[in-house]
Amino acid sequence: MAITKSAQLVAVTLFSVFTFSALTGCSSQQTQQLGLRSSTVTSVPQQMSNQEICDIYVHGRDSVHTRFAIASEWNRRGLSIKYCKDKNQELFITTLAKTLVGISSETKKENANAVQPVQPVAK
Repeated sequence: MAITKSAQLVAVTLFSVFTFSALTGCSSQQTQQLGLRSSTVTSVPQQMSNQEICDIYVHGRDSVHTRFAIASEWNRRGLSIKYCKDKNQELFITTLAKTLVGISSETKKENANAVQPVQPVAK
C-alpha cells in the first residue's frame, strides 16, 4: 500500500507539532534529564546565556573553559543559585509567553558593572 504525498505531509506536520508541544511543555531540568542539554559548551563565557552559565556552574555541565572563567562571569552578572534553580524549573512555554508579553523576570541594570568616570575636584 503506497502512502500519498499529502498523507506523508500530514504525518510529518503532526509529528512536528507534537514534538514542539512536548518540548515547550518541558523545563530545562527535564531536557537535561532527556539528554538534550548534555553537549559541551564551547562559547566564550561572555557570550554564554545565563542558562548556560547556570548549567555549567551549578549543574555541572561540561565546558571547554576553566571554572575560574565561568565563576568570574557568574559574579559579573550577579547570578545566584536561587535564580538558577528557578530558571532551571521554569517551563519553556512560560518563558516564551513572558517574552511575547514583555515581562522580564531579570532586572536589567544598564552598565551596572561599567567603570564610572571620575569627577573632577571642585576648586
